Amino acid sequence: MARYDEIILKSEDILLLLTKLENIGWKYVRESSINRILYLSAVLYSFRYTEKDNIFKDDYNFTRTLSGPEDADIDNAVTNLKANELLIHSEEGYGLSHINHTISSENYELKDSWFDDISFILGVYGEDKIFDFIFRDPEYKNSLESNSVYNLNIGSDNDTVKFLNKFKDAFESKLTKEDDILDNKDYLKLYFEYIFGKILRGEK
Repeated sequence: MARYDEIILKSEDILLLLTKLENIGWKYVRESSINRILYLSAVLYSFRYTEKDNIFKDDYNFTRTLSGPEDADIDNAVTNLKANELLIHSEEGYGLSHINHTISSENYELKDSWFDDISFILGVYGEDKIFDFIFRDPEYKNSLESNSVYNLNIGSDNDTVKFLNKFKDAFESKLTKEDDILDNKDYLKLYFEYIFGKILRGEK
């Protein structure tokens, strides 16, 4: 059984994430989507902040399933949030109940900012395209093809970060001097546009 503090940490991450997603119009999110978005958040953190420790790496253990990456504790966290009436459930998924709750987890400010960036990207490109990226994600895909039962690597040496870094120099060489002052949201937006267009063929 997961330690209680791990469930509380992931419960607060889910509340923070759903708050950001609600801001882009996602009032309800399925549990499978929560798993996928948290996985995406963890992997992209290593890509975007190469010199920093990954703030998700020590707390999440994602394994591959046919429905996508999953961390078993997320189900426990969702159950905890429902029991405390912090989440409501509908046919569309889980949404916030808006009962006052203070989030005080470790790395709160970093996660608050990062989930804001991730939600922005989801809002720009949509759920289907982002989740298609996850299923094409080299770390996930290689694990699936090798029938690996091990946890997916979300550290800086995972296959997805290596894949994204292959194209980083080429992408940044196309940026103008004005682009040097891009904030995180705009950088990720342009980079995904580049990736989807050149690599995933989602855009031409």
